Amino acid sequence: MPRTILLAEDHEDNRFALLTVLQREGYAALGARNGKEAVEMAAEHCPDMIVMDLAMPVMDGREAVKVLKGDPRTRGIPVVALTAMSLTVSSEELVAEGFAGLLTKPCMPPRLLAEVRRHVGPPEGPEAASEGLAEAAR
Repeated sequence: MPRTILLAEDHEDNRFALLTVLQREGYAALGARNGKEAVEMAAEHCPDMIVMDLAMPVMDGREAVKVLKGDPRTRGIPVVALTAMSLTVSSEELVAEGFAGLLTKPCMPPRLLAEVRRHVGPPEGPEAASEGLAEAAR
């Protein structure tokens, strides 16, 4: 079963582009338009990782992370911040708030995929790889 990545990004074109990158690489990808939607989707789908824009309407990324880290169902999900404001945000500050990393916009596909692999591994989990080996041995 493919690893699931939830991408919270309010700009539709950016969301579509990054979701496409993830899906073409083999990840299952879900998109949220704001932090509130991301929190709701995380509780419902329990993704393997969340990429969270910091500046969004309804609920920003920082507030969403507070909610996610306060919920036992979602507190263990790594959340990587996504921002165009890299000069005004420190990665140490974000880690202290519960983020697992920082991606800056524009976010190029190789950088996004490297960060996703760093936190959750390849698109298919180790259990899928071992199932494939077992099938090949038959």
